[in-house]
Amino acid sequence: MPPRGPYRVSHVFLDVDGTLVDLRAAFRAGTEAAAERLSSILGTLVTPGHFATVREAITVEPAFRGRPAVDHRAEAMRRILASGDREDAVSECVAAYVAARNAALRAYEDVDQTLGELHDRGFVLVAATNGDVDLSPLPFARSIDHTYLAVDAGVAKPDPRFFLGAMVKAGARPETSVMVGDRIDNDVAPAEAAGMAGILLDRAGRVSDPGVHAIRSLRELPGLLERV
Repeated sequence: MPPRGPYRVSHVFLDVDGTLVDLRAAFRAGTEAAAERLSSILGTLVTPGHFATVREAITVEPAFRGRPAVDHRAEAMRRILASGDREDAVSECVAAYVAARNAALRAYEDVDQTLGELHDRGFVLVAATNGDVDLSPLPFARSIDHTYLAVDAGVAKPDPRFFLGAMVKAGARPETSVMVGDRIDNDVAPAEAAGMAGILLDRAGRVSDPGVHAIRSLRELPGLLERV
């Protein structure tokens, strides 16, 4: 058994999409399933590209900016169906999307072992995400102590209230918490605004800003946290 702390860091908050799971294939699978179900209901072709375009446009509308991804998805389906009284059809399309997406979820190759090691060393691990993916079938889920979803919080990243709420749920303090994510704007900067430390997971090595603490692989994380 790896040695336990005490370490200065007690809680590690982890983004999910792009950090723990590669959502690209899952996103495509869900989008294709939603488009297929929409086409069946309407009796006319709805392409995956059209569904994705409608959803992306909704994300920047003032009324939907900062809302959870589940709201953007359902509203896109609602508008394509062009009816406010077909919530049963919207629910059917949402279910098709979620089932196909979850079936296609895959963790990055550096996730399972790293999270297991962190858990064994006594760190409290929190999956904190704007999405709503079901992590339970994935091997690393057994290492996660808490899951914090924007749809449950009522506020999404990058709003600092998301991070404050996640810390409350996990019983964490900002000064002993670290947020790890693949985006500066959505993960690192707002977490730091909430008083946490932020670490960018930059697998492609695209960021060279000396003011950003970046790692290329999650495998670097255990040693880094123990030295803080």
